[in-house]
Amino acid sequence: MFNDPKHEDKEPVPIMKRFLHGCLLALAGVVVLWLALQLLAKFWGWLLLLAAVAGLIYAASWFVRWRRDRRW
Repeated sequence: MFNDPKHEDKEPVPIMKRFLHGCLLALAGVVVLWLALQLLAKFWGWLLLLAAVAGLIYAASWFVRWRRDRRW
């Protein structure tokens, strides 16, 4: 792996180029997170409503099972 003849003639990547690539990657991450937050801000009410309905369905099914098991 480390003695691969294909990689022996390659020059090492300069540190400034690696730093630039890291900065561009961090910038892309910030932009993607910003877009995700903007999208979430538009739909958070619907997501909250969906979570509340799912919680009510779960609570109702738990209550029905609890009442059914309690009779026996």
